[in-house]
Amino acid sequence: MTNTVSFPFSQAISCALLAAATVVAGCDKAQLLAPTRSSITISAGTLVLPPNGTTEITAIVSEQAGTPVQNGTTVTFSATVGRVDPVQSQTRNGMAVTTFFAGNSSGVALVRALSGAAAGGEGNTNQVEITVGAAAVETVTLRANPGSVGPSGGAVDLIATVTAANGQALQGIGVTFSADQGSLSSTNVITDTNGEARTQLTTGQQAVVSATAGTKTSSNVTVAVRPGPIVSITCALSSGTGNCAAVPPSATNNTATVLFTVTKPSGGSTLRTATIDFGDGSSQSLGSLSGGTATTPVTVTIPHTYTGPSGSTPVQYTATVQATDVNGESTSASTTVIVIPRSPLNVTISASKATATASGQAVTFTVTAKEGTSDAAVESYSWDFGDGESTTTSGNIISHVYETEATEQRFTVSVTVRTPDGRTATGRTEVLVDKFP
Repeated sequence: MTNTVSFPFSQAISCALLAAATVVAGCDKAQLLAPTRSSITISAGTLVLPPNGTTEITAIVSEQAGTPVQNGTTVTFSATVGRVDPVQSQTRNGMAVTTFFAGNSSGVALVRALSGAAAGGEGNTNQVEITVGAAAVETVTLRANPGSVGPSGGAVDLIATVTAANGQALQGIGVTFSADQGSLSSTNVITDTNGEARTQLTTGQQAVVSATAGTKTSSNVTVAVRPGPIVSITCALSSGTGNCAAVPPSATNNTATVLFTVTKPSGGSTLRTATIDFGDGSSQSLGSLSGGTATTPVTVTIPHTYTGPSGSTPVQYTATVQATDVNGESTSASTTVIVIPRSPLNVTISASKATATASGQAVTFTVTAKEGTSDAAVESYSWDFGDGESTTTSGNIISHVYETEATEQRFTVSVTVRTPDGRTATGRTEVLVDKFP
C-alpha cells in the first residue's frame, strides 16, 4: 500500500522558492579569483620600517592581455614577519590594497599576494621584501659635541645617527653606546624621528666611544682632554741682590721697585686674556701672551713699584696673574712681595770748641745722619743748644757761642733731623764750656 502525502499548492510554491534561494546564496559565497595566465605585481609604500611601523601594500592584478581583472577579484596577502590586515582584499580596477603591520620583531618580511592562477612570473612580481627594525640598519654614524673636555674633565653629548641603505633615517632602533673611560648617562637609547640616539659621557680622561645598532657599529670617536691654560710668575729685585721676600725700600721716598716675570710655557692652551693684579689695588693687562711656538715659552717682564711700611712692621703684597684661554678655562699663579721697613735713622753730633774769651766760647757742631750704612736724606735740622736758644737749619754744620763764666758749664745739645718723607730722629751730645781765665 502506497502512502501519498498531499500539499496545498501554495505550500509547494514556497518550498520551491526556498530551494532556489539556497542555490543563489551558495553562488554569492563563491570567491571570484584571477583567471589562468593572469599576473600580479605588488608594491609597498616603503621598503624600510621601524618596529611597529606600517605601510600600504598594493597588488595590481592583470589578465593575460594586460587588462585589469574583473572588479571584486579576491587577492590573498601574507607576510613572513609581522602581519597584513586585511588578509583578503577585492580588486577595483585591477587593484587590491592591504596594510602591512611590522610589529616588534626585526627582520626581513616577505609579503606575497595570490589570486587563483595568477602568479608573479619569473620576476616574482607578486612578492616584496620589507626590512623591519634593526635589520634595516646599514650605517651608524657617531659624533661628540663638543669633541673634547676641559683639563679638569667634563661632559659631552654623544649623538648616533642610524640610517638604512637608502639613506633613510631609522626611527625606533635600539642603539648601544660604549666608552672605555668615564661614565655614560645611558648605554641603551632608542632613535627618534630623525634617526638619532643621544646620551652623555662624563670623563676626566681621554675616552674612546662607539655606538652599535643591529649588526652595525660606528667608527670609534675619541673624546680628548684639552690642555688648559698654564702661566707662572716670579719676582726679583730691580737692582742689587736679594729676593722679593725682603725688599728694602728707597731711603728717599720709601718705595721699592721689583720686576715680575710672567711665563706662558709650551704645552698650554692658547690664551685669550692675561692680567696681573699687583695686590696693591692696581693691575695691568698682559694681552694674550701670544707668540712663541709649541716648544718655546712666552715670557714678559713687568716692573712695579710698591710703597714701603710706615712703621717698623714689613708690608706684604700678593701679585697674581690670571689667564683665560679660548675655551673659557681659567688659571692663576701668585707670588709674594714683602717690603721691609727702612733702616732706622741714626743721628750723631760732634763738637769742636774754640778758645774761651770774655765774649764767650764758640762751639761748632756737625751732624751725621745715617740710614743703615748710607747717608740719610735730611730735609731739616732742628737745634736745641741747651742754653735756652734754638734754631732750624738745612745744613748739618752750625756754630753756636756760649757765654763764658767764672766756672765751667755743661750743656746738653740736641738736634732733630727730618727726612723728606716725614721721618724724624734725634741725636744728643754734651758740651763743656770752658771758663774765661
